[in-house]
Amino acid sequence: MDTTMISAQGAHGGDILSMAKRLGCGVGDIIDLSSNLTPLGMVPGLREVLCERLQEISFLPESGSETLVRLFAEKYGCALRQVLAGNGTTEFIYAVPAGVQSRRALIVAPTYGDYQLASEWAGLTVDFFRLKEEEDFALDFNRLSTRLTGGELVFFCNPNNPTGRVVASRELLDFILAHPSSEFLIDESYLPFVNEPSLAGFPLPANMFLLCSSSKIYGIPGLRLGFLVAHEEKMARFAAHRKPWGVNRMAQVAGEYLLAHGDAYVQSVRDFIDQVRPDFVARLAALPGVRVIPGAANFILCRLTGQMTAARLREAMIRRRIMIRDCSNFTGLDANYFRVSLQERDRNARCLAALAEIMGG
Repeated sequence: MDTTMISAQGAHGGDILSMAKRLGCGVGDIIDLSSNLTPLGMVPGLREVLCERLQEISFLPESGSETLVRLFAEKYGCALRQVLAGNGTTEFIYAVPAGVQSRRALIVAPTYGDYQLASEWAGLTVDFFRLKEEEDFALDFNRLSTRLTGGELVFFCNPNNPTGRVVASRELLDFILAHPSSEFLIDESYLPFVNEPSLAGFPLPANMFLLCSSSKIYGIPGLRLGFLVAHEEKMARFAAHRKPWGVNRMAQVAGEYLLAHGDAYVQSVRDFIDQVRPDFVARLAALPGVRVIPGAANFILCRLTGQMTAARLREAMIRRRIMIRDCSNFTGLDANYFRVSLQERDRNARCLAALAEIMGG
């Protein structure tokens, strides 16, 4: 059995189906704060659209998701040939390292673990640019610049998972433009949760690949839908080798609906986070033995400062049917880090109460 594959599959949060089996309960009996999905549930109207068009699974989907690509391009002002739709952003996380000429990956860490795995599978040498704990994992552009030698593929998640730190899109774009001999893969999976424009709406530099996800903000990870955006010269190489029917029909239907009707929902999520996050963070920070890392996303990274480890805390929370993310397997983090995501108010309150009980707060 391939232990690398086991490691990859076991390195993510949000495996609520397996947890329900382990606990012998229903999915609805578990509060999942380990995955970073929208706190507001499914977009209004989406369930009805999917039910109404369920019969379309009897037909082949659009071969290249042409309608989806057109709607995405119209929304952000891109050319059609600058956009590809895929089976989640994971498809492109693995496709880009395998399709570029770079032989070295530089990963801004701590961050999502699949960047490393995808680079290793593609045969790239992997180096890490480690954000500093004493700087609360803020990105130092000057220090990053000294690590760029040209010819590398730089991975950066904005806002970063798991730290929640966000960089202004304009600053990030200026940095990319200032380093034309390096290539950059920018993952914007969590950008819709914050008030920052997508790089898809800027003129696309020739040395950037951009990932845009539907899973997190719309709460549809099971449908698998994401987009790759890049300069047409870069994209031509990937488009020529795409397999047909890469996005299933229900994901296409959902994506078309969300691109046409999802903006108001996205704004409601941002408003909710703005209202709920400050008090939630303050109450987390007031717990004994917990230090909150400053951030702006829909999730919060914390460090345990006493004898408790993240693994022990996770198990104690699971016994209360609450899932949190043990972050000890992120490069650059130790056994003391955990992450929680914001959910609706009652679930947030139950999480805080359980943490207070365990931590003695």
